[in-house]
Amino acid sequence: MKKFLYIPMVLGISILFVACGAKTPVNDNKATTTTPITNTKIIYTQKLTYLPSYNGVQPTEYTAASKKSVLATSKYTIKNTTDIKVFEDYQNILKKDGWTITEAKKHYSIFAKKDKHTANIIIQKSSKDIILQVMSK
Repeated sequence: MKKFLYIPMVLGISILFVACGAKTPVNDNKATTTTPITNTKIIYTQKLTYLPSYNGVQPTEYTAASKKSVLATSKYTIKNTTDIKVFEDYQNILKKDGWTITEAKKHYSIFAKKDKHTANIIIQKSSKDIILQVMSK
């Protein structure tokens, strides 16, 4: 009779040890973090020569600063990418160039400053592309 009691107890304890040692499953829905950009040469924009460019992309629109608007505005279209990738990559590029991120709203906007310059970066999805709007002085 004791054998019948010991067998379920040993099985129960074994199951507990196996369950506690199991690894947590990897969630494929999580956004993958990109590695910091360290070996990449920083390319600056043509119109705003103090501001790093996002992978050398040229602006589709540009409005210079004026008396009405203190900030210059550039608009970029980045093909076949995600807002998460653009957000993380551009934030890394700015940090590498010495910019201080004053505020960042995940995958939506980055506010940064360096010396006397400020940059407000808005990231918008547009089907498979990303529209990057940079307002800076």
